[in-house]
Amino acid sequence: MKILRLSTYLDFGGVETRLANVSHVQAHNDWVFVCLNREGKAADTIRTNRKKVINLHAKPSIYSVLTLVKVYKMLKKIKPDVIHTSGAEANFHGILAAKMAGIRVIIGEEIGIPSHSKKAQFIFSRVYALADYLVGNSQAVLDVVHHVDKVPVRKLVKIPNPILFRDLSAYPKESSSDGLLRLLMISRLEPVKNIDGVIRVVHKLVNEGIAVHLTVAGNGAAEDELKELVAVLKLNDSVFFTGFIKDPYPFLANADLYILNSFSEGFSNSLVEAMYSKTPSLSTAVGAAPEIITDHENGFLVLPNDDGALYIKLKQIISLSKEKRDEIAKKGHEMIVKNFSLENHVAALMKIYK
Repeated sequence: MKILRLSTYLDFGGVETRLANVSHVQAHNDWVFVCLNREGKAADTIRTNRKKVINLHAKPSIYSVLTLVKVYKMLKKIKPDVIHTSGAEANFHGILAAKMAGIRVIIGEEIGIPSHSKKAQFIFSRVYALADYLVGNSQAVLDVVHHVDKVPVRKLVKIPNPILFRDLSAYPKESSSDGLLRLLMISRLEPVKNIDGVIRVVHKLVNEGIAVHLTVAGNGAAEDELKELVAVLKLNDSVFFTGFIKDPYPFLANADLYILNSFSEGFSNSLVEAMYSKTPSLSTAVGAAPEIITDHENGFLVLPNDDGALYIKLKQIISLSKEKRDEIAKKGHEMIVKNFSLENHVAALMKIYK
């Protein structure tokens, strides 16, 4: 079976990481990974795994007729049995071009919670009607697609993102011996991640004399604004920025608590990686997080956009013994191992590909 995965980009990010993970599969199917534009880290990993990568160098806009033509010509040349598109631009051009090219199986995929305008709802409801299935990585994503884009339930399939299970013995957990609480955030530095809310809560904790350090790993549009907030609150000795990191596990090994404080989220790969690493993890109750975490059992949940609730939750976590936090982290690890393997992910894909 020839399977073509089409995404908008193949550089870095959640969907790109997932495609790079899928490229590790060594089954007998022929996988081809195509992006509309811009390749980088993910494309390098895919090529290392001896899978074909094609960059169409096309304008990533749903209003580009030239992009649609490029995708159509590429499909007529490659003749895949299955096309699986991921992301708004890839979905639009890939599904339309696949229908025009007579591709046997057409799969679309929403990679996060869509916030479509009325015009986009009209467009995508008709584009998605041409697909055989629409995949989402959480029930929250599928619920929005069903209600907003009018995709019938029979076409919706939940397939959680996979992670590659690393050998954690290479990243031994480093315990703090000075009573310092080491917090870690790994994400794009964008307003939707509400990193500033965590910084404000850290400021409150520091003013109460609680020894806490926050490490923020990643880059993005809000970086300068966040650094300015740290300076204004005089937290330069408590909040640290690392920039983009290639490997999260050394940082997770040195963390007492991972935090995801997003206003909205589809499925967070970094949250799953944190839980797999046996790092106690706290997330806002958005997207897939409530499907993954049972509060105070295998992780922690907090209401989004609520500094007060986050402050109270952190105080509760601080009051727990290290043994209790380790027990919760272990249960989080076990939950991830059971549910988010690459093998499970690919098996679920094959059910709809066939």
